[in-house]
Amino acid sequence: MSHPVFVVTGAPNKGKSTFIKAMTNDASVVVREHARTTTSAKSYPFTIDEETCFTLWDTPGFENAAEMHEILDKWGIRESDHPIELIRRFMEAYAGHPDFIYELEIFKPIADYACIVYVADCSKKFRESEYLREMELLKFTRLPRIAVLNPIDGDRYLESWRSGLTDYFNNIKVFNPHETTFDEKLRILGAFSHLNDEWEEPLNRVIEALKVQRENVIEECARIIRKTILQIFDREFSIRYDGTRDEAEQRAELMSQVRVFVHKTMNDAQREIIRRFGLQIDVAFDREFADNDLFDTTVRRKNLSVHQRAMINAIVGGGIGAVIDVAAGGLTFGVFTAALGVGGGIAAYMRDLSPMDLVKIGGFDPDEEQMSVDSLNPELGLLVINRLRQVVAVLYNRTAANTENVIIRKDLDPAGLHKIGSLLKKIASSRKHRYSEKYKKELLDFIYQVLKKDRKGALVEIG
Repeated sequence: MSHPVFVVTGAPNKGKSTFIKAMTNDASVVVREHARTTTSAKSYPFTIDEETCFTLWDTPGFENAAEMHEILDKWGIRESDHPIELIRRFMEAYAGHPDFIYELEIFKPIADYACIVYVADCSKKFRESEYLREMELLKFTRLPRIAVLNPIDGDRYLESWRSGLTDYFNNIKVFNPHETTFDEKLRILGAFSHLNDEWEEPLNRVIEALKVQRENVIEECARIIRKTILQIFDREFSIRYDGTRDEAEQRAELMSQVRVFVHKTMNDAQREIIRRFGLQIDVAFDREFADNDLFDTTVRRKNLSVHQRAMINAIVGGGIGAVIDVAAGGLTFGVFTAALGVGGGIAAYMRDLSPMDLVKIGGFDPDEEQMSVDSLNPELGLLVINRLRQVVAVLYNRTAANTENVIIRKDLDPAGLHKIGSLLKKIASSRKHRYSEKYKKELLDFIYQVLKKDRKGALVEIG
């Protein structure tokens, strides 16, 4: 074989196809809730830069493992023969036989010496009488074997499965394809690499290539987020002033212009980030991030905690009357909390949100005969960062099989909040001039470091 090949086996409806979908990130793998979705063997290659790195074979569940094992046992095997030769003889003798339709499909790749991956559901009781024959049949091949325990409805019977499989498999791993992360996939690939000495080096190269690829994607995403912030803060918003119209109505029109532009820019950034990860996004996932209206009260609350909003506005002089102490590399929250008032003060601060908080609209300019936006609140920049952080964090751990809901924790540490607040204030105040390369680099470095921290598991809970 020119590259590592694995055949994924097991009883029907235990998550074999879902496992392949998660490991290859191939959205074309068919997965349904009812058993016998897979009726024939099909290969799914995993490629990087158009080069096949490894192949996983999806197969039907066992149907008559006991009968096949009994026939092979009767035939016997000479010491000079490899068991695969006997399996090939069986496949020739029983080709097209209705009793072994699924077994013949399972053993197609095994007959070519593919390593065996046995998937079982450890949320169900381990009954040796039910699974013994198929495990003995796989052991009979003398090929490298690994068992993957899939906790479909929990891991209540995990230990009994571990104990029952020990004599039949070289390694046993727990892996939930519906809730897997990028690092978990690398862990499984690492376990695969130990099954065959010849495949250790190529699979380790795959792992390193995936790490580098993801690192590059994270850096690209940081650039996308920075570009989005600069596009928004660099934009000039204005309308021609009409003395016959109500001024409040014209301010609302100008506000709508800002809101529409920010929404479109956020949607464009999100699509660009999704493309960077190369995922085919399912409809449910698309709905998770469908609303990028950062001026919407609900969206703002989801993407900016009360502490973050209070701190950012205090840092940039947002008029909440807070005093911030910078000490020992962090910020003290006690003073600004007191400034907001104990009890309902903070709640009221978050309740009384208005789109106008984020935009400062100037008066009528008689020379230009127009009304324009004077400045944007740096809070808007932090909303952009937090919103797109969510997209990156979820995509980082997303697979074609992982369609679970995602909970995002987005609070920055006090020192980080102070740093980005100060930087966004500088960017907001210089929006009518060219941003210095220094500001751009500082912003990119900050976003990149935040994304790296998010990637290490501080941000995403899949549940």
